[in-house]
Amino acid sequence: MSDATAQTQEISQLQSEVDRLEEEIQRITNKLQNDGFIARVPAAMIEKEQIKLAKYEQQQKALKAQISEAN
Repeated sequence: MSDATAQTQEISQLQSEVDRLEEEIQRITNKLQNDGFIARVPAAMIEKEQIKLAKYEQQQKALKAQISEAN
């Protein structure tokens, strides 16, 4: 496999992971913006979702940087 093909495949895999994280980020954001969810769940669960959201955003940012470096 050529270097260009390997690089294209790597970028494609990274982009797929960025897309998956984007879906998770959107899902958690929707939860946290839902007043019904906020009203009925314990504060610890809200905090857990906020931490998960921050982690996913950080991972997504790192992957986007890898894609930029690979291009």
